[in-house]
Amino acid sequence: MTDQEPPLPPLEWDPQGVQIQGFSTGLYQIEWLLVTIIILYVVVMGSPAQGSLPVLVVTISYFGLSLVASRLRFFGERQRWLLAMHTWAMIAFITWFLYSTESVTGPLASLYLLAVVTSGLTLGMVITMLEVAAIAACQLLLLHLLGTDLLSAANLAPIATSVAALLIVGYLTATLVHAVHVSNRTLLKMASRDALTGLLNRRAFADLVKPIHGMAKRSKRPYCVIAIDMDKLKRLNDTEGHAAGDRAILAVAQRLDAGKRSSDILARYGGDEFVMLLPETDAAGGRSMMERLINTVKDDQQSISVGIAVYPEHGDSFEELLGCADSAMYVSKASGGNRVSVGASDGRMEPELS
Repeated sequence: MTDQEPPLPPLEWDPQGVQIQGFSTGLYQIEWLLVTIIILYVVVMGSPAQGSLPVLVVTISYFGLSLVASRLRFFGERQRWLLAMHTWAMIAFITWFLYSTESVTGPLASLYLLAVVTSGLTLGMVITMLEVAAIAACQLLLLHLLGTDLLSAANLAPIATSVAALLIVGYLTATLVHAVHVSNRTLLKMASRDALTGLLNRRAFADLVKPIHGMAKRSKRPYCVIAIDMDKLKRLNDTEGHAAGDRAILAVAQRLDAGKRSSDILARYGGDEFVMLLPETDAAGGRSMMERLINTVKDDQQSISVGIAVYPEHGDSFEELLGCADSAMYVSKASGGNRVSVGASDGRMEPELS
């Protein structure tokens, strides 16, 4: 992979984490927009009945807390409950401001939209609908505290219209975000998976190898890199056609996938080549695993040639290890195929086994 290529996103899609991580910047922009609107209102419209100083102090304090939260990355990608608490705090702050300015039925009631959009972007449908219900309850409470007749159609109509608008905005926002994540999951699969076998492709494998190699360097623990090549695939393509060759590739991929551990990484590296990474595995462990796989091959199954290299014995970088494993694989192939060869640090190969 070249240096210019951006890394792939996480191969295991975490929609909740990605929602919070992806929209965290937008969240703070919404917060600042809320504070700006309130300050402009106080400046333009003048002091509310209780005086402008308490409104400005609370507003600036709320803005300061939001700013500190953004600088400290308060909302980690898995801290959904903190973000939920923050949106509830936003609703409480807006409710307090509407009460202070007696604006529950005025245009400032639309400030609740900011909380609903924030929830819809990051917290999903259920929490968003709960927040809309809470906003409706807050608006009714404000009408009651301001001495308004709740049974009056003239007073209930604006509340009902506002709640309906909030429901629509919340539903559409949450639905749109869900559709975006479904699309992203599809694109991620297309970007990281081989179309024929469903295994990781070369680029995705390289992205996953980097942290494992770094961890091995820090812990001084071994890992195996295994190069695998199918025997005589060209002959099969020439005699039975490429469809038969594709079926053979798929069968080998399925056999390799079934034989690996959950912690192992398997990828189709191109054509009839596969590569595996076995964390926390030395040469003996990798060899034993691949010999077991080869020895269980039935007569009608495609045979493979295998080469193994181990960190740090055969190289200090993944590229060196892959080159050593590839050379060992060609030794297996030159010896008749259906064999396992282990690379050696002095350039020789350990004896192959059928």
